[in-house]
This record gives sequence, structure tokens and C-alpha cells, in this order.
Amino acid sequence: MIGLFLAILGRKLFSAAIFIVGALIVTGFILMIFYSTFLADATETWLSWLVVSIAIFVGVVCGYLLTKIEKIGGALLAGWGGFVLGVVLNETVLYLANSEVLFWCINVGLAVVFALLGFFFFNPAVILATSFIGSFMTMRGIGIMAGGFPNEYVLINQIKSGAIDNIDPVFYAYLAGIVVQTIVCFIIQWKMFKTLEEHQKHPYNRLN
Repeated sequence: MIGLFLAILGRKLFSAAIFIVGALIVTGFILMIFYSTFLADATETWLSWLVVSIAIFVGVVCGYLLTKIEKIGGALLAGWGGFVLGVVLNETVLYLANSEVLFWCINVGLAVVFALLGFFFFNPAVILATSFIGSFMTMRGIGIMAGGFPNEYVLINQIKSGAIDNIDPVFYAYLAGIVVQTIVCFIIQWKMFKTLEEHQKHPYNRLN
């Protein structure tokens, strides 16, 4: 549901979109740091919940602050779209290089490039980023329920370890769905944005 919201109304309801995205990014980043450094599988349950609660709280605060600085928020949102695109590229083609360095270089590089585009070309970048991120999240949600769209990192590790030697064709169907939905949602959002822009330029609205 969050994916559909971002894909269709990401620019029109930008403040809500950047709040959600900012909160998710910060929360996920904090959890990734803690679980990859300090916490182990045998960690006490109460400590795990404490870390999750703190991460969510900090994420919500950061998401709120980002709504107050739209330019930076738009750049962050576009940057996340670039990172997600890097993940998709790695899991479809670049995993064959079997290089963790390449994985992070591609992801971080695209995130930086898209963040810069989001800062200098705010509206088109935000519309494209929310359309793509929302489409990815939508297909990910469907994949969780219907199967056939495994976690990117799990998929890559399975191929590296030899657990599987090829990717299920259903996986590529989900990717095609992401592409089609991104294009459709970009067109919808762009038309809504242009309509709103024309409405704001109307002489009567400028006087009021």
C-alpha cells in the first residue's frame, strides 16, 4: 500500500512521501549498522526490540525534519531511487561478476548521481524516483505474498553458494512489472503535476 501511494501520489503529496522515505531509510540504516556490527543472532529479545524501537524513533524524527527542507529531502529521495536501481541491476546482471566491491560501487555511485539530479532537477527527479521506488515496493509486496520474488541479497548469495544455478523466470516477470508500473505512474504523476502547475499559474489563483 505504501508502494502504491508513493508511485501515484509521490510528488503531489511530497511531504508525506519524503517523511515515509526518510523514516524508512534512517530506520533501515540504523538497523543494518547494529545487526552487522554489535548484535548477533543470540541477542536477547528485549535488546533487539529496544534497538528496533530506537531506530524507528530516530527514523520518524529524521523523516519529519526532512519535510522542512524540501530540496535536501528531494535529493535524498532521488538518491534512494538510484540505490534501489543499483540493487536491481546487481541482482539481474552484475551478480555474475561475483564482486562485493562492484556491488557497493554501483549502488553508492547511482545513489550519488541520482541525489545530485534530484537537487538540481527537483520535480522530474522526484516524480521518477517515487514512481520507481513505489513500483519496486509494490512488486516486492506482491512477491512476499505470492512468491517468486526473493530478497535481492538472498538471491545473490544463493547463486554464489551454488544453491541455485539460475534465476526463476517469474523473477523477471516481476522486474517487467516494475518497469511497466514505473512508466505508467510517471505519466500519471507528471500529468497531475502539470495540471497543478497550470492551476497555480491561473491569474485568479495568483491574485488570491
